[in-house]
Amino acid sequence: MKKMNKVALVSAVAASVGAVGPVAAADWSTMTTGLSFAGEETAIIAIVGVLFGFYVVRKGATLLLSMIR
Repeated sequence: MKKMNKVALVSAVAASVGAVGPVAAADWSTMTTGLSFAGEETAIIAIVGVLFGFYVVRKGATLLLSMIR
């Protein structure tokens, strides 16, 4: 009986994922038209932003895992 419930659950999840279909990406061209990404300063700011984002995610994950333990 348990195996049949698992099969039904997996089938329901697969059907709901398949029903969603592709999602169109947001169009940011109107927001970034006036910006120039050609300078070195922009590249440095972008790299620092990515590294800072990684740091924040890592600290948040560490905090959440410490709460679970």
